[in-house]
Amino acid sequence: MTQVEANPRSESGLVPGEGTMRVGVMTGPGAIEIREVPIPQPGVNEVLVRLRATAICTWEQRSYSGQQENKFPFVGGHEMAGEVVEVGPGVSSQIAVGQTVTIGSAACGQCHWCRTGRDRACPQHYSGSVSYGDAWGPGGFAEYKVHPASGIYPIPGAASWEAISLAEPLSCAIHATRLLEIGVADDAVVIGAGVMGLMNVIALKKRGARVIVSEIDADRLTKARQLGADVTIDAASEDPVARVRELTEGRGAEHVIAAIGSGRANEQAMAMLSERGRFVLFASAHPMTPLEIDPNHMHNHETGVFGTLSSEQADFEVAARLIGLGQVDLSPLIQQSFSLTELGVALDASIAPGTYRMIVKP
Repeated sequence: MTQVEANPRSESGLVPGEGTMRVGVMTGPGAIEIREVPIPQPGVNEVLVRLRATAICTWEQRSYSGQQENKFPFVGGHEMAGEVVEVGPGVSSQIAVGQTVTIGSAACGQCHWCRTGRDRACPQHYSGSVSYGDAWGPGGFAEYKVHPASGIYPIPGAASWEAISLAEPLSCAIHATRLLEIGVADDAVVIGAGVMGLMNVIALKKRGARVIVSEIDADRLTKARQLGADVTIDAASEDPVARVRELTEGRGAEHVIAAIGSGRANEQAMAMLSERGRFVLFASAHPMTPLEIDPNHMHNHETGVFGTLSSEQADFEVAARLIGLGQVDLSPLIQQSFSLTELGVALDASIAPGTYRMIVKP
């Protein structure tokens, strides 16, 4: 890791629409610059948020480690929490200066996908991307961010900045479990107990499923039990497919979520499915291994497989309420906090094996 600070910041104060702010820019794998840029001003239907916490996700980790290609310079950070400091023209009175918010997916509300309740496919879903000179990205590694008002989610009640920043990954798990149409007491398996696997454990428990977690790391299995998993399988010492069959009187599980991008995990997931079971490809794979499907088996047993990416506005709203109203405890997933000037150190820590969420606090 190399890190330099370009243009040291003045201490003249940060006033919305005036002055400058710090931005953490990834200039390439393992390289971070702290740059100073003008504080952006919100336009029509936009909101300026003072960021208070941004969690480091796998996208930033893979970009930083070089595991996943990206376009540099890159301003990462899409798991954000902050407070509204300025609203642009046209913004609803539902969003007000001083509100605690999380930042997420936007939507136009007028396209085919929005009007049919599938706004994840809206062309404006990722319209919150920012540009600072030659740098681009979701923009969470900064002191301020302008974002479309449709992607601003007020937090009811009270919660820590760190917990609020995890609304985005929680919303992704809520999205996957919603599409699965979980029934109370259904059997659901999560393969992989990293942060996103554990988010799925939380979401599945909220839907009333019996949750089974398969993982090779003993510490992560302990964490899964702490977060509500009903049964854990040490896949390093026993066959998870056989164990799931045993736990379900031979039926298999109605729902399986692969929270790691692994060809072996995908094979196990397909073999675990019950009649009419559904398998979710929750994680992307780097490198990618093709998924082999026996169409006759799928036809005969009425099974299915689908992928999920990101979340929809309904999922974000649920995540914001669960966190703000204290209906979920995400503190076991928060490992350590860093200042923005320590972004390189935080990224180094985040790519170490076995870690949970590292938080950057601008």
